Amino acid sequence: MRGLLGLGILALLAGPALANDLGSNVHPLSFGKDQTIIDVSKVVWSPLKVEGLPEGADVAVLRGDLSKGEAEILLRLPPGYKVPNHSHTSDEVYVWLSGAFTLIAYDGTRTQFSRPAFISFPGSAPPHGLECGKAAPCILYLRYSRPFDIKYFPEPPPKR
Repeated sequence: MRGLLGLGILALLAGPALANDLGSNVHPLSFGKDQTIIDVSKVVWSPLKVEGLPEGADVAVLRGDLSKGEAEILLRLPPGYKVPNHSHTSDEVYVWLSGAFTLIAYDGTRTQFSRPAFISFPGSAPPHGLECGKAAPCILYLRYSRPFDIKYFPEPPPKR
């Protein structure tokens, strides 16, 4: 009986911590095979560490493994953050959720967005860069169809 009482107290003490984490990307909900349900307000962010990218961005892996294949992530960029001119061998789908940003095409053309946007690049698309606006952080959803890789290119001359 004492063992059960001890387990009950442990469950009461651990309960709120587990409940707060339930539904995060660390402990997603699932009601079936290959199903992932995440409360986006509970995601656990980690510093993004990719050679060639400036420090300051955070990543939350929602599903998959970036090093092994198909993966879905949230990316959070601080105000003014710049992703250098680059490309990937993987298809890349963005849904820009918040924050103003500029998409910089391979020829230097700059397209500014002040609202959420959908962007899709096929694998090995022409190089592109991104710049988060200076007023607020940017948050975007990304989906990769293959293992994540990145190849950098010289910055194009600016065009308006």
